[in-house]
Amino acid sequence: MPLTLFDAVSLTALATLLGTAIWHDALARRIPNALVLWGAATALGLSLSPHGLGLGSALAGGMVGFLGFGVLYLLRMVGAGDVKLAAATGLFVGHPDMLWVNLLILAAGGVLSLVWALSTGQLGAVLRNLQSGLLMWFLKRQHGAVGHTAAFPVSRTRMPYAVAIGMGTALHVFNTWPAP
Repeated sequence: MPLTLFDAVSLTALATLLGTAIWHDALARRIPNALVLWGAATALGLSLSPHGLGLGSALAGGMVGFLGFGVLYLLRMVGAGDVKLAAATGLFVGHPDMLWVNLLILAAGGVLSLVWALSTGQLGAVLRNLQSGLLMWFLKRQHGAVGHTAAFPVSRTRMPYAVAIGMGTALHVFNTWPAP
């Protein structure tokens, strides 16, 4: 099935949102709220089109992105801008596809995190934190509450997670949207 004009407009808008977010995140470690608001409004407008995925699917996709990454935000694994970007991406992708996109983003984030840790010389600290976290989880499962939980040091250098959001979304788009 050939790429329609509507598909081209949707892909261009999504690529603009993600590309600009990656650029801002890489330079300033921030994703502007105005950009995310533009992306969300554009996605909602496109969803209302006769060729769109529908308002219900768009809103459900946005909630999947928001809730999935909201949990990661509470665990201090991603920033608030990443949560909002995932929600805006979900508005473009819709439900149930955003469930798979979240998994692809997490997989891309895992690979990029290892590359980031290697390139910044922090792989040892990351692996020690992972070992401590798994040990605490295991002890809690086996023995209930443990004295105090270990505080994991947060690195000053943070990976721009918008890159992972862009990569995971791109993997989904290349596998599901019509080819030109």
